[in-house]
Amino acid sequence: MDYALSHDRVGEPSYAVLDPRGELPEIDLVPLANRVSDFNDKAVYLISSWEQGDGFEGVLKKTEEALKRRSPRVNAVRKSRGTGSYALDDPKLWKEIESDGDAFIYAAAPSSSTTHYAFAWSSGLEKMGVPGVVLFYDTLQDVAKGSRERLATPLRYVAVPFPTEKMTDAQVADVADRLVAALTRPITSEEAKTGMHTPLKPPRIAFKGDLSQVRDYFYKQGWADGLPIMPPTEDNVAQMLKGTSHGRDEVVVPAMVPEKLRVTVEKVAINAVMAGCKPAHMPVVLAALEAYARTEGPMDTMIRSTGSFSLLQVVNGPIRRELDMNSGTSAVGPGNEANAAIGRALRLFVTNLGGGRFGLNLMGVIGNVSNFSFCIPENEERTPWVTLSVQRGFKAGESTLTLFTGGWSHTGNYGYTPMALLDAAKDIAALEFPDGIVILMAPPRADLLKKEGMSKKAVEDYIWQNATAPFGEFKKSMFYNMLTGFRLAEKDLKQEDLNKPDDYPFPVYPRNQIFLVVVGGESVPMMQAWHMSHPQTVSIDKWR
Repeated sequence: MDYALSHDRVGEPSYAVLDPRGELPEIDLVPLANRVSDFNDKAVYLISSWEQGDGFEGVLKKTEEALKRRSPRVNAVRKSRGTGSYALDDPKLWKEIESDGDAFIYAAAPSSSTTHYAFAWSSGLEKMGVPGVVLFYDTLQDVAKGSRERLATPLRYVAVPFPTEKMTDAQVADVADRLVAALTRPITSEEAKTGMHTPLKPPRIAFKGDLSQVRDYFYKQGWADGLPIMPPTEDNVAQMLKGTSHGRDEVVVPAMVPEKLRVTVEKVAINAVMAGCKPAHMPVVLAALEAYARTEGPMDTMIRSTGSFSLLQVVNGPIRRELDMNSGTSAVGPGNEANAAIGRALRLFVTNLGGGRFGLNLMGVIGNVSNFSFCIPENEERTPWVTLSVQRGFKAGESTLTLFTGGWSHTGNYGYTPMALLDAAKDIAALEFPDGIVILMAPPRADLLKKEGMSKKAVEDYIWQNATAPFGEFKKSMFYNMLTGFRLAEKDLKQEDLNKPDDYPFPVYPRNQIFLVVVGGESVPMMQAWHMSHPQTVSIDKWR
């Protein structure tokens, strides 16, 4: 690629670079429901996002008392969404509140994704004509602001200090009064607005300057990942678009989370240039976006979470060799252009195409180094078993990409003991929120297990059977309802499985969320266990 457009300053080329951001769709403004002046003989729902641990119990109790002082005959109805459903729509409860309720207070939790969803959930009730107010922690003010803007609903809210245990009685009483006031104060003309709002489109040319200026500008705008970027000029983007037969204006994702932005092929190409990709990489990064969009619901929660999640991409098929990807020694580490650039591109997509901003809607408290780049090809030539793509229902010889979500921790290496498989099972049983695992296994370990007569399924079964916890301990987890709820829905558990005695060694992982990927070098029979789950596998060939 020829990166220089002109030489405005002596010896320094100048670049006119394209704007990398996805586009905001038109917004249908949602007016607030009319408020209620008197709650006598009316029902006010006080809803908790979490079943336990949100810290709002004392505040809600004081709010109930404040409601009863104002309207002695009020019916205060306490409801808990439960940890298994805080990020899911709840038509049944909505219908109940729409039918039987006159107002609601929705309490979030010390969690970015829960706070965002508190606004989304409350917006649904306001559309139904039920007035409400959101209660959340003031450390998440930016999350609240961004959520209200994207929902186009001027939801009322009350923010409190975290943790609430440090609030004085007077502060708690003041919060209760403010919640009641938000339910009763008449709506303003601004809050009653309806119609469509069309956001301004970003300019095509975002900036002009030399390479250092371009990089500084993109970094200051929050469009980069902290590493140097390549300038996305018209020429560079045109070259990148040659890597796919799909037109530049084709919509890849109509509403990419976290901010539901519209993403075209050209916008993908702009960010691919920034990441250092080559045109031949375009089908892979387009496939990655397709896989990302397929997990929209869970992805929105995960991307916003304080839990420092990440994403893993696994490439299968002939394109691995076409792009000279590294599936051997240090495959997960640095050193290979395709692995690194393709992995990095997805992170830039989240930022620019999805509207992700650190401290606003990307709230990982500690962060995760694997968010820089985590893309590997399976070492198909050295696996003694079926490949991941075949296991996922694709034909041998098809090029595919599988996207896993999770990734806030991994365990290993395991390599110097015959008990490595059991060690891995015991270690992952202790991981918080055990919803899935990917075992990255070097070829020598796979060979040893194959010689012992173990198929791929047998290895996965072994991990599942030995990754256990005493059922009584497992039930104490704050994620117990969520985990078992998902597993019951997916028929990984039966209701009678939840009647085991407390000392029963309970398999803590869903059986269908344990995966093996053969990757790495030949020197030692190593393994790593990565906290990853819910794969989405898509065709790369369709994006050529």
